[in-house]
Amino acid sequence: MPADFDGSARPTLICLHFLGGSSATWSAVAENLATAMRCMPLDLPGFGNAADQQGYSVAEMAECIADRVKHGVTGDWMIAGHSMGAKVAAVLARRAEDGEPGLAGLCGMVLLAGSPPGIEPMQEEQRESMLGWFTGDRSVWPDQARDYIGKNVAAPLPPAATERAVADLLRMRQAAWAAWLRAGSREDWADRIGVVRTPALIVSGSEDAALGEDAQRRLTAPHYASYSLVTLANTGHLLPLERPGEVARLIATHADTVYKRA
Repeated sequence: MPADFDGSARPTLICLHFLGGSSATWSAVAENLATAMRCMPLDLPGFGNAADQQGYSVAEMAECIADRVKHGVTGDWMIAGHSMGAKVAAVLARRAEDGEPGLAGLCGMVLLAGSPPGIEPMQEEQRESMLGWFTGDRSVWPDQARDYIGKNVAAPLPPAATERAVADLLRMRQAAWAAWLRAGSREDWADRIGVVRTPALIVSGSEDAALGEDAQRRLTAPHYASYSLVTLANTGHLLPLERPGEVARLIATHADTVYKRA
């Protein structure tokens, strides 16, 4: 945490996870941010402790998170979205900036390997392959989960982190997984989001082929009037799991910058 960060005015950081993840995805980042801000990782419908909750469209996920903000946050808040969660975060930011009651106080955004407001780039062959996962014979699901995690990191995670990520994938609703692949990732919110004024930190991994620096610069950055873009070397798509300490440091610095502007 920067030495001059005013810990007495700690914002709440809402944290949204990637496809197949859960609030636990953010555990290590939250631990590193404990003295900088109150972290509030949330489960999106169909995942984690919200596995039994319905509502898998982008609008429905955003409504779920908006309700949690309205009933669980007072004062300033920031929102961090990882991959799928970044698209939901953009919708929340637009609603907050449009003056929706209960969403006042948004002061900063963090987008990690974000799915953009528009249509997410994804090869159709990959989409069809992933739609076949976590169906049928459950005995192969753990291997599919490990394969998914392994293909999205630049280097193997510590065994404990891998097993936690696998556990998240095994408890999610397959319907939620399929809904994102079939529909959510294809939803085009670009015109509705427009340009968000809230200061944004955009972070990508150097080894993220689909949603790395180029995609963030082309598809995400144009929707933010004020942003900084950072690419972490030797990092894939799962930044909160691969580089929790570095991600926490970047978030704390961004929060410090936001408060200096205020």
